[in-house]
Amino acid sequence: MSDQRCLHDLLIGQCSICKKPPWGINPIVYTTKGGDSFHNWNECTYLASGQDYAYSQGKNNHPINPIQWSAVQDSRSPCEWCCAIFLASKEKLLKCKANIDGQWVDALFAKSIYAGTKQKINQILDPRTNLVYFLSNNEVKL
Repeated sequence: MSDQRCLHDLLIGQCSICKKPPWGINPIVYTTKGGDSFHNWNECTYLASGQDYAYSQGKNNHPINPIQWSAVQDSRSPCEWCCAIFLASKEKLLKCKANIDGQWVDALFAKSIYAGTKQKINQILDPRTNLVYFLSNNEVKL
């Protein structure tokens, strides 16, 4: 067994600050004082709609703050949209074809959201690069 220690002088893997986030979660996530979720992206659609909803109810919008994932892992839930890849887990993502940069490639489908009449935005993971893309219906073949 390894007795290597992190910069906080705890055994590797035991320090909640140094602990690696699970696959599909960024080391730095975004929260607001009034929210219940953490977000992988500061420009997440769901985060923005939560801010808009609070404002429509006459409430103050709280600033969007970056924070280490380890600081919120036990107190907030992952966002349904920007953490969809994590929530689905890598093994359960659906295989698909995606038109990425003008080329049809094998990819993984995580989730879609409604974007207007007969249109969805599909969240796709390119397993070659681990980059996430948001593609329209005509750019994804399930």
